[in-house]
Amino acid sequence: MKYFLLFMLMITFKISLCHLIHDLKCSQSRYFLNFFSHNERFLLQLEKNKENLTIKNLMNYGNALQTHSKVIMIFLEDLINNNAKRFPFTLITVNMYLNNISGSLNMITKIDGEKNDAQNLLEGYKIIHLAVKEQLTNYINGYCKNIIFNDYIDFCNIPIDEYTTTNLININNEIKDKILTNYELTLEINSYESFHPKNILFYDIMTLQNSERIELNLLRFTPLNIKCTNGTYLTIQDIFEYIKYDFNSKDVIAYIRMVIGATFRPIAILIRNFLTLIQVASSEYSHGVIYWIKPTLIKMGQKIMNYLMDVISLSMYDYKRSYLQNIILNGFMLALSNYIEKYKLSEIDIKCNNELIKTLSNLFIKSRLYFTRDIVLTNKNITENNADEIKNQLDQIIQKVEIYMNDLKKWNEYFNFIVKKFRIRSFNVSSYKNFIVFKILDRICNTESHSEICNISANDKNNIEIGYYKDVQNVEDDATQFNLKDLKDEIDNIDIDSKESFEYKSNYKPFYMIDYWPYNA
Repeated sequence: MKYFLLFMLMITFKISLCHLIHDLKCSQSRYFLNFFSHNERFLLQLEKNKENLTIKNLMNYGNALQTHSKVIMIFLEDLINNNAKRFPFTLITVNMYLNNISGSLNMITKIDGEKNDAQNLLEGYKIIHLAVKEQLTNYINGYCKNIIFNDYIDFCNIPIDEYTTTNLININNEIKDKILTNYELTLEINSYESFHPKNILFYDIMTLQNSERIELNLLRFTPLNIKCTNGTYLTIQDIFEYIKYDFNSKDVIAYIRMVIGATFRPIAILIRNFLTLIQVASSEYSHGVIYWIKPTLIKMGQKIMNYLMDVISLSMYDYKRSYLQNIILNGFMLALSNYIEKYKLSEIDIKCNNELIKTLSNLFIKSRLYFTRDIVLTNKNITENNADEIKNQLDQIIQKVEIYMNDLKKWNEYFNFIVKKFRIRSFNVSSYKNFIVFKILDRICNTESHSEICNISANDKNNIEIGYYKDVQNVEDDATQFNLKDLKDEIDNIDIDSKESFEYKSNYKPFYMIDYWPYNA
């Protein structure tokens, strides 16, 4: 009986804690909704009084908003450290805006042929305010019914002597100081800075300067399964260049999942290449080299297996470890064991190998990352004339992946922080239908930045798609043309976040580079 009572007590405590977290999230969301409404009154006064509508006043307005850049990060830390299970979409949107990577809130409406004047800067503020307030309002109306709000500040009773941006800065600083008195320990520890958008967007990795060997270039230049009309692929780096000024939190979570999924791609490519090679090497057409090349390939396979085990052990893969071990690692170990023990791989062995390659392909398709099942070697025979070159090229790839893995280990805690705090349990991006829609794709593809990224990635010495191990380009990317609903990875198919991913439905979503652009002072 006492165990039953203890169990019931634990359940009650857990339910109470969930309610407390939900109440906290609702209160924080309403606080920022009221904060934006309070500030918007000043913005509308600027619009009415044209003589005060100046670049200086508008930049002061941005400074007034940014008085709360610490507050939003502290709110996020408070919420997430209290074990919030849902991705805090609305608060992430506020955070992405108030702490955006440029350090400035000055966004101008993107109207071709018009100057960066005060009117366009005003419109830039208005369209982003509308989007932020809509998300906050929709969340509160949809998820915060019958909630007793913790009203940190009563914005309605704040005395306003005059509607000037200088006065607004002073008022907002007073409000901020009142809020921060409740978080003195947090301010002293300074841990809230971990929730700055630079960390959430992997800024330090994506802004590494290019040189002969840059850490994690294999990650940065990962091609997406998204093509421009000129045939070039978007890369993770392209998405970063867009997402850093995209204040839509659904795009942010899709980007995070995509990056975390891409971290495993180099080792997956190595597995695919090795499995393809041993199948060709054990076929009847490679009879002339089958004896002397096999011991070397076995050693390579054992090295790859050790790399795979090493990578899976990283804490950033904790949520995916059982899947990676049970499906990927066990599948590769079986493939290697069959190759070691048998003179020639059977049709069943080859089928199993191909199923493992298909599984890897499906994993990346759902992350919208480019990964084909076929490489050039698929259509080649191994002979005495090309065996050494094929073997040596695989060895080059192994060495590059080893370097990549060592670099990945250095950044493991950086990735792990995001994975753990935001509960990234799936790399699936397919459910985010509006992520990089056609008009955004078209705009990214026509930027100078995309051209530069294509040139750098094409000449990157870290590239592991070389020689006999390049993707087959003369096919219609058959491995990436499936309907996503046909993917059948049962273990990986359970997307824990999916039921909680869309906390709001946005009717208004301004697009960076189309609706607004950073203001160049």
